[in-house]
Amino acid sequence: MIKRLLCVLGALLMMSSLHLNAQQNTIFRAKAEGHVGYNLTDKCKMVGGEVGMELPLLGNHNWEYTYHFPSVGFSIGGYHLDKPEYAKMAFDAVTYFHFPLVHTNMFAWNLKWGGGAGSYVSRGDSTHSIVPVFGVWTVGTNIDIQLAKRYGNPLAQWRICLGGNMSLWHNGHITRKAHDLWYGDVFLGAKYTPNVWPLPIRYPAKPVKHTLALEAYGAGLVNQLEAGEKYFLNADICLGAYVPISNAYRLGLSTDAFYNGAYNGDQRESIVRYNFITEDRFRNKLRGGVALANELQMDRVNVGLHVGYYFYSKIRIPKYNENGVENKNRIESYLYTKLVTRFYITPKFFFVMDLKTHLLHVECLNLGFGWAMPDFGARIKNPFERISFKKEDKEELRID
Repeated sequence: MIKRLLCVLGALLMMSSLHLNAQQNTIFRAKAEGHVGYNLTDKCKMVGGEVGMELPLLGNHNWEYTYHFPSVGFSIGGYHLDKPEYAKMAFDAVTYFHFPLVHTNMFAWNLKWGGGAGSYVSRGDSTHSIVPVFGVWTVGTNIDIQLAKRYGNPLAQWRICLGGNMSLWHNGHITRKAHDLWYGDVFLGAKYTPNVWPLPIRYPAKPVKHTLALEAYGAGLVNQLEAGEKYFLNADICLGAYVPISNAYRLGLSTDAFYNGAYNGDQRESIVRYNFITEDRFRNKLRGGVALANELQMDRVNVGLHVGYYFYSKIRIPKYNENGVENKNRIESYLYTKLVTRFYITPKFFFVMDLKTHLLHVECLNLGFGWAMPDFGARIKNPFERISFKKEDKEELRID
């Protein structure tokens, strides 16, 4: 079951990436890495590895210049956790991007972010093992060291890679309480480039429009705190203004109106974190907040981290729950965070995925649509005027 799922996911990821990789010549790197990490949620060690391929984006799309010619990668990983009472093995398939912070002929330091899906064997909140599908969000840093400078040297086809990641696995359950795994890892591996000739010629970039954007979206989904309990609606209406700091990054201020139907006053036997609410009042299900938005922009995709403060909330989580156990999520009374991913179907209409958390505790995942008004205070600037373009020597790059 797991192997079939990973094969299907891998095939879909490869097919969906074809439009990104319409380079004049397909240049790719194969990689293999060994990982050692620690599960911050369940306090256990984990070891594993991943294999994959990376495709350098070398200037056939204007946004590739904005990010100094990044790479898109696809990987399949497997991990062993030493806490088998919850999860023993986990597997994932991830699409990610490497954005160069430092890039020379022999040394590259990249920022990494990406996402995907996977599966693991777990015990959830029942006595029977289940195999949930989970979503993966990952961010990290990667260093590549090329073994030779000149491409004509076969050693130049090899790279040593090392770095670290911070990742979230979220099983997205709507039929039982979700379990989220936060883990960090470090890795060491190698990459091999079978073909580097001829290198595509980089064409001069087009000017990019900088705009002040106003955007609004609505998103919602349902979840279920305990098996057998009714479904609860989660919703978020967000309105924000965003100022471009660079062609790749924008800073914004947004306001949110949240609804969570689980705050209904029911007294539960296992999920006692809601039991301090004893009345089914509509105002307990509503919250209002204002957030500082940090967002990366890449072509039609926008990924952001919003950190917010509740200016309206009737929820004040007590220091101890009804069993005398200290509540460790009291930050939920004041602060919230959101991982927001937008895909712009048109310049003004977008699909949005909104993962709301309180630090490491995920509250809900919402899906929806939004509308952008991106033409306030537009100014034209060519951010690439300092980049020198030259044609590479194909004979020097050729490897026989």
